[in-house]
Amino acid sequence: MSSSMTAEWDEENTRIVTNLMVTQVRAGNRPNKILTPSAFEEVALQFKVRTGLDYTSNQMKNIWDKLKADYALFKKLKLKETGGGWDFVLNTVKQDKEWWKKAKIDLKGCGKFQKRGLRNEENLSIMFEDITSDGTDHWNPSTGIPPSSSAAIPDTIDIEAITDVDLLEDPQVPPSPAMPPSPSMPHSPFVPSTKKRLGKTIDDKHKKPRTAQVMQDEITQIKIIAKESQETVQSFIKNDDATSVASTMNEVLALGILEGSDEHYIATELFIKREQREMFLHMGVAARKDWLRRKFAMTYGK
Repeated sequence: MSSSMTAEWDEENTRIVTNLMVTQVRAGNRPNKILTPSAFEEVALQFKVRTGLDYTSNQMKNIWDKLKADYALFKKLKLKETGGGWDFVLNTVKQDKEWWKKAKIDLKGCGKFQKRGLRNEENLSIMFEDITSDGTDHWNPSTGIPPSSSAAIPDTIDIEAITDVDLLEDPQVPPSPAMPPSPSMPHSPFVPSTKKRLGKTIDDKHKKPRTAQVMQDEITQIKIIAKESQETVQSFIKNDDATSVASTMNEVLALGILEGSDEHYIATELFIKREQREMFLHMGVAARKDWLRRKFAMTYGK
């Protein structure tokens, strides 16, 4: 068969090529955002062995680019779904025709996922998840969604690192020429002043040096911020623990699913991704085993 033939990607051939590309990714042959030329050549060779189709490495690169675009589009479609629900059988948004009509305008090309969601999603997540962005990889505190991995915050604050750029006392101001000094005042060219600081009136003779007071105010604010940040991170860590791979796989075993079974195998593939773990834990216990069985059948055609 000629190597210049036009590539035709039906469902089975696409499943095979994604399996081959995942093998290359796991072998470390995607050092940047795309497979190396030699990796594409190896995929083309193995694809010919399995299908008899003689496609070039450039054709393999073209299908990589197409699959990457489909994966990014499907991620955006997932984010767009709000409130209508999710069809776990068809793996797509469960919404009415009007919603889809508007979605097709806002998100060009998403109509391809209306009747059935992205195929080979587990493979594509391994190929592209860490090199595609839908805007959710940057933590926005207002969303209430924690970052994918909790960052540690120091338990102590280095006070020595705080810098006060104003280390001198405010110079005292000479009295106005229109107001001569009172006889009761000492014979001094300057008149002691009364200053307001932090909403309180403090006599000069009782006030703390400005540097010490500023330092104290800054330390108080830093302690408040550190306490609030630590509480937030602890909350995120607790949430991470609840949806960790280990805890989710324990839920799988609790269903009576044995290690080595089809359901257990597909769980080990799916639950590498946090979003798949969250989806599984969100379902009722009665639906979980059937969902894993369907996922295995969709992925491996069994």
